[in-house]
Amino acid sequence: MNNIDWDGFRYFTAAAETGSLSAAAKLLGSNQSTVGRQIDVLESALGIKLFQRSVKGLMLTEEGVYILEQAQSMQSLVTKIQRTVQGDAEEVSGTVRVALPEGLCLEVLTPSLPEFYKAWPGINLIFNVSSNVANLTRGEADIAVRLFRPTETNLVAKYLGSMSMGLFASSAYIKNRGAPSTIQALKKHHVVTYGDQLSGLEENQWLLKYAGESGRVLSSDSTITRLRATLAGVGISIQPKVFGQSNNDLIPVLENVKLPSHEVWLAYHNDLRHLGRIRAVVEFISA
Repeated sequence: MNNIDWDGFRYFTAAAETGSLSAAAKLLGSNQSTVGRQIDVLESALGIKLFQRSVKGLMLTEEGVYILEQAQSMQSLVTKIQRTVQGDAEEVSGTVRVALPEGLCLEVLTPSLPEFYKAWPGINLIFNVSSNVANLTRGEADIAVRLFRPTETNLVAKYLGSMSMGLFASSAYIKNRGAPSTIQALKKHHVVTYGDQLSGLEENQWLLKYAGESGRVLSSDSTITRLRATLAGVGISIQPKVFGQSNNDLIPVLENVKLPSHEVWLAYHNDLRHLGRIRAVVEFISA
């Protein structure tokens, strides 16, 4: 047992949580052979099999399930120790990693960054822009902006407000093809819809219901791709109404239609609540 390389638990945890060696390698910035070798060494040191390997991927053994629970606890403890040490070393300076949706990052927060850095020149922000949910307990980010209420018990959650959605087109599109006067008229127009990953969202399902199949000219999970395509005149799309404040050529259409809105929440780990740099970024995002 004294010969165990404790770093092996990190590789094992990544493989167990992602379900494959290749996915674990991508998560850790490593390669598949290294991940496999580390797990083999860990299994040999423990004297047990952690996985059953099949064409469908990795399946935890009964012993593997138990070891995963312990490894996750170890990982959380290490992350907590790091946070405590960092908190003692600094107040309002250092790095803060923020996970947030692409659209809110580029259209809402980024334009306000000069004002933030004037107030907090010692803080370095790292933006993790993705539609995936960052695991704050595992330290994948310090703060997250989410479009749903966080449920993890170890997080501080703050409600930021409701993000209203609407239908928009550009002036060029309206000049060329006109604007729909009724919902039924959408079938005669080009539309830009969500991609495969976000297609199930309620507002996108509404658009698919009323738009004609031949008019679905572009689909993308990228908020900014849909926004830029709309501004370029490609078609009508669903956008957060707040985007209209920073894009003068984003023209609302069918304004009487009430689309589903999204709650916007801010979350950060309870262990970080006393850090000055975290409080500063939380206040900035909230404002």
